[in-house]
Amino acid sequence: MFRFLVFLLVVLGLGLLFAWVADNPGTIFLQWEWLASQLGRPGEEVGIPLTTGIVALIILIVAVMFLTSLFKGIFGMPGIITRFFDNRRKERGYRALSRGLIAASSGDVDTARSLAKESGRLLKNDPLVSLLGTQTALLEGNREEATANFKAMLENEDTRMVALRGLFLEAERQGQPEAARHYAEEAAKQAPSLPWAGTAKLRYQAGDSDWDAAIQTLEANRSAGLIDRTKAKRHRAVLLTAKAISVEQADPDRAKKLAKEAHKLAKDLVPAATAFARSAARLGDIRGASKIIEAAWKQMPHPELAEAYATVRAGDSVQDRLKRAKKLAALKANHPEGSLAVAIAAIDAKEWDDARAALQPVLTTRPTERACLLMADIEEGQHGDQGRMRDWLSRAVRAPADEAWTADGHVSEEWMPMSPVTGEIDAFEWKMPVAQLGEEKAPVLTVEELQEQAKPIPSPVVAAAAAASTVIEVEEAEAQAKDEVIEAEIVEEAKEEESKPESEAAKDQKENVEATAEEDSSGTADSESDEKEDKAEPEAVADPEPVADNVVPIESAKSSDDDASNQVDKANTASKEEEISDSSSPFENTVKIPLDRRPDDPGPHPDKEPPKKGFKLF
Repeated sequence: MFRFLVFLLVVLGLGLLFAWVADNPGTIFLQWEWLASQLGRPGEEVGIPLTTGIVALIILIVAVMFLTSLFKGIFGMPGIITRFFDNRRKERGYRALSRGLIAASSGDVDTARSLAKESGRLLKNDPLVSLLGTQTALLEGNREEATANFKAMLENEDTRMVALRGLFLEAERQGQPEAARHYAEEAAKQAPSLPWAGTAKLRYQAGDSDWDAAIQTLEANRSAGLIDRTKAKRHRAVLLTAKAISVEQADPDRAKKLAKEAHKLAKDLVPAATAFARSAARLGDIRGASKIIEAAWKQMPHPELAEAYATVRAGDSVQDRLKRAKKLAALKANHPEGSLAVAIAAIDAKEWDDARAALQPVLTTRPTERACLLMADIEEGQHGDQGRMRDWLSRAVRAPADEAWTADGHVSEEWMPMSPVTGEIDAFEWKMPVAQLGEEKAPVLTVEELQEQAKPIPSPVVAAAAAASTVIEVEEAEAQAKDEVIEAEIVEEAKEEESKPESEAAKDQKENVEATAEEDSSGTADSESDEKEDKAEPEAVADPEPVADNVVPIESAKSSDDDASNQVDKANTASKEEEISDSSSPFENTVKIPLDRRPDDPGPHPDKEPPKKGFKLF
């Protein structure tokens, strides 16, 4: 459109010029001897109208331009022909290059290789040809050729960034962190706005614990817009905390300043508060350390904060630590971490009732592994009750895991500034490990159940004797009933056979059956008696008097069977109130004990007297 307007203006201008010339006629006089002689007027001046002179001048200019372009075309024909064939070759080369890149992206290695050779022959030193050759080499698994191509591409300004990224990825794949860091830093230096270069440089600097350089890189990434302000603020707090922890032992004053700055940037960053508290405590600033911990506790209650708060002043008694734990727990009422902190301090102070009272809300809502372990410590420390201690230890194995520092499926006992898997900064979170999320939760105990378990336990010697005698009686009654039932069946079969006419073969068969039955009954009785001797080793029970080849009347067998059944029912009724220890128990073979104690609970030591009075859990 612009050109069309310019063309119209030019035509309009020329038209106005010729109109003006036409309105103002004139004559142009030439004093040219040759022209005058040709016109037959030698020595005179030749007059030409102004309009004719202008037209002649324009024609002359156009003729000169035409002749110039004609001669230029004639003499430049070889160059025109050469450029024509060059353009045609480049067109074919770029077409092959385009098809080769598509084939490489689709994974067609053979086609990509052939097109790479064709495009390389047609395009010579084009940068895209090197890129296609490198991609083809990577598809073929030829890492050496790919690396050589990347290094060659470093010489070309257009492909330098591509080569640096390729070399960086190859160095990471081969496990060469120093080379990868070098390529990332070089790329970040030449192009600060490259996201991969800035992120990789920061990750490697943090991985090498070069915290000062990592903080500078973080600021550069924020200035380049690679990271938003909120995330950059959090990452800076994490890096400052890591630096404070690294210099905490050598320079507590500097560590205190760094941790304080990190705490200002992230109030809920627990390691920053604990690092500040430790450094401030070493420098004697107990009040400042306590304030920082209290502020962090209000944001996020954490066991490390509770431990740092209880031990902020060196040399405090266990009672003082218990008071500080209660004060900290009151800042965030009804939080499980506060209850656990009070329970730990109470156990150290041997204030068992306070420890039980502190654990009550945790055990009635969600008894975790740590809570069960604390209850085991209470049972052992207060009463020396090894049975209940093992009971709580077994519950701790089945209880849900407590929160821990977790990042990318990796659980760490201590906080780390970056993930050991991906190298991401601020990856660790205080949460339940992923492996524990699908497990069954431990049963939640009510207050009544806890109080029931806290009742006094009878002497283990008396309970063991009563349980052993009951078991022996039950086993004897069962064995005697079985023997009598078998004998009664044999007698009944014998009477039925006598009432029928039988042949000699039937008699022989009857004798064989009776012999087999007698052997089975005697074998069963022997095996059962052996089993009784192996289990409880009771005194031998006198066998009933044999009657007519070990056969007794049916009536007496039935009456004895009823008596034995009654004895078995009574024994079973009594055994419902008892808990029989399993032979597959992980503990040693133990005697049967009453229900108010678990199978793995041996009770108080036999040399110690049982407690005369019970105690209340809460």
